[in-house]
Amino acid sequence: MIERLQRNIKVKLSKGDDVEKKNKKRHEAINQHYDDLKIKKDDFLTHIKSNNLHKGKDEVLNHINQIDFSNANPRNHTFMNELSFAGESIAEGFLEVFNIQQNKAIRRYKKQLQVIERENDSGERSYFIGTFQRDKLKRLTPYRSNKEELTQQLKKQQEQQQKEQKQEQTLSLQKEKEEE
Repeated sequence: MIERLQRNIKVKLSKGDDVEKKNKKRHEAINQHYDDLKIKKDDFLTHIKSNNLHKGKDEVLNHINQIDFSNANPRNHTFMNELSFAGESIAEGFLEVFNIQQNKAIRRYKKQLQVIERENDSGERSYFIGTFQRDKLKRLTPYRSNKEELTQQLKKQQEQQQKEQKQEQTLSLQKEKEEE
């Protein structure tokens, strides 16, 4: 039996399949369908122009033309981090209704380094890496006009921190084993 979902996704199901197996086959078919999905830059530009999403600004179209679509990364770690923070915050808020207070999400978020954008009165934007200390934003780097440069610098620092954490974990595990 062939089942058709929206967007012409076809799933081959056997008569004796249970619900779990049917769902697994649907999931595989959807993933396979979208793995093969590719958007051509020309089609994307046409869509932007036809719906006037560029609002008459040619620099937007030029910027889109300069994007390398082959280097696109569908996994957005920043979005997932923010989503995780939001979910944890909502759960903590729910627990507060029952007088259970946990502010772990906010504490962890405040410890993270962030690329902060600052816009002055004339509309000029500048960026810096900052963090929260004693509930106040502290600037750790001088102001820069290039956000990508700071993002790369921040990524390197985060990778270094992760390496240090792994080393600390392995050292603590070794100490525990030695003590046993």
